[in-house]
Amino acid sequence: MKKMINSLALIFTIVSLTSCSSESEGVNEPVETAKSYTHNANELELLDKVNEYRVSIGLNPLEIIEHISYKSSEHNNYMLATQTVTHEGFDQRKENLQNVLGAFRVGENVAFAYATAQSTVNAWINSPGHKANLEGDYTHFGASIRMDDQGKKYYTNMFIKK
Repeated sequence: MKKMINSLALIFTIVSLTSCSSESEGVNEPVETAKSYTHNANELELLDKVNEYRVSIGLNPLEIIEHISYKSSEHNNYMLATQTVTHEGFDQRKENLQNVLGAFRVGENVAFAYATAQSTVNAWINSPGHKANLEGDYTHFGASIRMDDQGKKYYTNMFIKK
């Protein structure tokens, strides 16, 4: 009898240790898909000015991907809400562009209060870190421009290489 109880206890332990539970299974989180985005005239002008600069120095023009502009717009909304000009959250945006678009290189330029696309690009050209992104080894890009209540513009321009 004692042998049978020990055998049943052993079987129960083995079954308990090898059974699947929701805690041991990987959670399948929904994968974000690429979002569409409708550019306004100012955003398209900014993207054109970036490509004009790149071509003027012998680099390839970049192709627009709406999802990159969508993520740029989300960041502009954050900067507007916090009234800061920052790269905060860049790692999450980068990870998203890697997961959704297959990017293996990601860069970002932000700006605030420039009146025109050309003045914004000029400011980036005159800033070593921003210039490095403008001239980087990228294939695609996107941008967003948002205006605050005082008419000051927030800019986010993101770059990727696929």
